[in-house]
Amino acid sequence: MEDVAKRLNDIIGGLTQILIGAIGLLVVVQVVFGAGDDGSARNIIGNITGVIDGFVGTDASLASLVALLIILGILSRK
Repeated sequence: MEDVAKRLNDIIGGLTQILIGAIGLLVVVQVVFGAGDDGSARNIIGNITGVIDGFVGTDASLASLVALLIILGILSRK
């Protein structure tokens, strides 16, 4: 049972690292090529800004601050 949990944890950790790398790559691509004129989901920087604004912007609450701290804690674990 512990072996299965360790494997699952390794898989999830690997996927998290891949997705974080992809976000970084997409930000660089958007800086180089722009977001496009159609306003689609390709606006990576705008999407990230919107998520952060939900945590600490005008509509933020104590619950959103706690959620931000939990997410930062999860992402900073190795």
